Amino acid sequence: MVHHTKDKGDFATIKTIFDLTQKGFVVFTPLICEHLPFDIAGYKDGKFIRFQSKYRDTGIVSSKTVWSDKNGLHIHKYSNTDFDYYSIYLPDKDVVCYPSIKFAGCKLVTKLPNSATPFYWYEDFLNLTDTASKKNYRDFGYELTRPSSPREKYRKVLRPSKEELEQLLWQLPMSTLKSRFGVSDKAIAKWAKSYGITLPARGYWITKNKTSTP
Repeated sequence: MVHHTKDKGDFATIKTIFDLTQKGFVVFTPLICEHLPFDIAGYKDGKFIRFQSKYRDTGIVSSKTVWSDKNGLHIHKYSNTDFDYYSIYLPDKDVVCYPSIKFAGCKLVTKLPNSATPFYWYEDFLNLTDTASKKNYRDFGYELTRPSSPREKYRKVLRPSKEELEQLLWQLPMSTLKSRFGVSDKAIAKWAKSYGITLPARGYWITKNKTSTP
């Protein structure tokens, strides 16, 4: 079903009202003026907070609003005094995210991208959020490997747990491990570093093989 733009905006507002109510807010909606820079307001713990609702299947947090009337097309870039937080409804996850107006222009990601570029993960914004750190694929236990040909897509390799990796590093040489996981020895070394695991010293396996040979 295709929704009209205004219908999507209304749907996002309804979802926001429901979600904020569950979070303990008393929600107010403008009844007379429809030209305020915010769509709804919430009151909780003695604080009055303004929200700008958006329906975003792309996850992009708009930095401006566009509308048209008999006088033509109008574009208004949001300022820090227009409202306090966005309420971004993400239809693919059926959740509302609340980045502060400081995040204008950013994008909330709902699916892990095949890229090393850091991104804002939507789950970090399920409550009113003023600060958030960008994530990368390693934060989710994945490793991107280079394709063997231009047509091959990047593959996501599930990183072993700290306990499993530490055990494997002292049981098998790096050449065997990188073949098993389909990654480079540098990737495995990065896994170990992120876990705080000490790697076997250079020459360890040569010495071990010599001592184990009768």
